Amino acid sequence: MPLPIASLSLDLDDKWAYLRSRGDAAWEARPSYLPAVVPRIADFLGERGLACTFFVVGEDADRDDGAREVERIAAAGFEVANHGEQHLPWLDKLTGDALEAEVAEAEIAITRVTGKRPIGFRAPGFSWSPELLALLVRRGYQYDASVFPTFVGPLARAYVKLSGFRAAKPQPESETPEQRFSSLSDALRTLRPHRIETAAGPIMELPVTTMPISRAPIHFTYVSFLAQKSPAAARAYWRTALRLCRLRGVGPSLLLHPLDFLGEEDEPQLAYFPGMRLPRAVKLELLSDVLAALAHNRQVVTVGQHALGRLEK
Repeated sequence: MPLPIASLSLDLDDKWAYLRSRGDAAWEARPSYLPAVVPRIADFLGERGLACTFFVVGEDADRDDGAREVERIAAAGFEVANHGEQHLPWLDKLTGDALEAEVAEAEIAITRVTGKRPIGFRAPGFSWSPELLALLVRRGYQYDASVFPTFVGPLARAYVKLSGFRAAKPQPESETPEQRFSSLSDALRTLRPHRIETAAGPIMELPVTTMPISRAPIHFTYVSFLAQKSPAAARAYWRTALRLCRLRGVGPSLLLHPLDFLGEEDEPQLAYFPGMRLPRAVKLELLSDVLAALAHNRQVVTVGQHALGRLEK
């Protein structure tokens, strides 16, 4: 009898993207931690025999140091998918040529580095739109993974408005739209892979898994944030999520980020992000436990395999 399915993905958001989301002008120099963290990630997943899809930002693949790390990811056998050219978490506000450029330029950079055209896309900040999905179909993409079914998204938008957590403008003359962080309608969407009809034809969608029933986040950054208060509670929360996924017939698709492999001692400039108060060793021990539980009696595959049902026998 085949094992139930789970999948793993990592949004390869670089340091500059985090700084820009905070409104820190230091982002303009494009500081990068990819040469330090990508080998750690690749080794960590490789040692555990885990498949993973890396959603890569085009600007990082365009730089020599970033290209080397994207090449490393592809050479290790991981799937490389598209995460937009500039990591703009307001793709739902873009239209026409501006939207197409965000997809196409990253696609070109990834193809040049890996020798393989990406077939999957995830919008930064889960900022998908019907126009984006139709564009993906026209460009030959087979799946999208931008839906984040949670009620927390609107709360995150409210927090951004009330706090100083404002995204810096990618260009001085541009206006910075509100970041989406998913919507209330997204929270009601299915957690399972499903087909979405667009103006250009159908595309498969694999949502980022949230807690069945409550739709609370379960991506690892959130689990590590809980662990800052109580590691035991964080582990119990994750076990509950997996139990509910099994009971509801949901194949969990776990989202990771580079900060999940870093501690405050690695990047003190990013200490204000969720989970970054945990020392790296503590965080990696927690992550090891989380991934072991995910893989227990499940076949862990790429997002592409999960979305399209192309599984190894």
